Amino acid sequence: MVNYILAGLLVVTLASVYRKEGRKGVKAGLQSSARTVLFVTPFIFIGVILAGMVEVILPGELISDWMGEGSGLRGILIGTAVGMLIPGGPYVVVPLIASIMESGAGPGPVAAFFTAWGVVPISRTLIWEVPFLGVAFTAARVIVNLGFPILVGLTTPWIYGLFT
Repeated sequence: MVNYILAGLLVVTLASVYRKEGRKGVKAGLQSSARTVLFVTPFIFIGVILAGMVEVILPGELISDWMGEGSGLRGILIGTAVGMLIPGGPYVVVPLIASIMESGAGPGPVAAFFTAWGVVPISRTLIWEVPFLGVAFTAARVIVNLGFPILVGLTTPWIYGLFT
């Protein structure tokens, strides 16, 4: 289903570019896309290999114990902590999250992991936000966002259950 939606968006976008810019616009867009594919391919490759290695290093029983559906608030807090600590972009982290879920992590801890990685990542906060935005703003933003991964971790299993 998602593939059909993406294909439809692609057709609409291509038609819009062709209407506005003609063949030159379509060619420029395809060249830009090719550059992006060449840039992200190594990251995707590394991310997928990393995810596979994590499945070997961390056995499913351990993942299930720490972050399984029965892990409750403890699993959500572990997911939140790991999400805050894990560096990297989506090319690395999303395959890693999928691997952890495949190994037995429940939807709550996985959602907390994903949310923490997105809203309160320590590496991005220290490397980018503090130097550019200052300690006061960064601290305020982090404090406000700290509760979101936990809230998401607590509510996602219920909503996920509606879809499965």
